[in-house]
Amino acid sequence: MRNLRAVNHKRTGKWSKQALLLYYGLTDPGTPFYARLPALLALVYLISPIDLIPDFIPFAGWLDDLVVVPVLLALSIRLFPREVREASRIKAEKGARKARIVIGIFLVAVGLLLIGIIFLGAKLFSHLMK
Repeated sequence: MRNLRAVNHKRTGKWSKQALLLYYGLTDPGTPFYARLPALLALVYLISPIDLIPDFIPFAGWLDDLVVVPVLLALSIRLFPREVREASRIKAEKGARKARIVIGIFLVAVGLLLIGIIFLGAKLFSHLMK
């Protein structure tokens, strides 16, 4: 059980470092447009109503988003110039702990907001049913 937690922590840590690396790389003035283009396409693909597999098809509709977007983001990171990638990696390693704290606070806030909405909805529903 302890090894499973360690593996999950390593995956989570890797994911957050990759997200930070992408952020720092995209905001670096030395990053050329062709390296930013796949990340921009990933964002457009996420918010676009046009998908390879329509979203109304259960599970498969979201599966294409889970494949296409990470591939485009990974391509964007690979296209960063070496200097930008290394500088971004150093910044990401320094900021990983702070990012985990911010993400944790954000998730707690979203959870509390959802709980509040559920209670408010239940109270409103009970008043409407009287």
